Amino acid sequence: MKKWLIIYDIRKPKRLQKIAKLMAGYATRVQKSVFELEAPERVIREIRNKALQIMDEEKDFVVYFNICEKDWQKRIKYGPQKYEEQEEKPYHIY
Repeated sequence: MKKWLIIYDIRKPKRLQKIAKLMAGYATRVQKSVFELEAPERVIREIRNKALQIMDEEKDFVVYFNICEKDWQKRIKYGPQKYEEQEEKPYHIY
């Protein structure tokens, strides 16, 4: 799986809320308009397609950065909330 950093700037509050909700359904919020995600390309395509249906391409933007593993491991968060890796939970198939 690839590591992604997704940032956006959405002009209208209603669209902003919809984009934020979309991203929160897939990724971990690290700032108001910044999300981190570990996912395959097909999930990113799914997010992009959904975001394009919400956003105004003439006024809004969403940027998807694919971050290599080496650089992903270098990230450091400063501030009141420490960044904590989410523990991988095993998948159970019944």
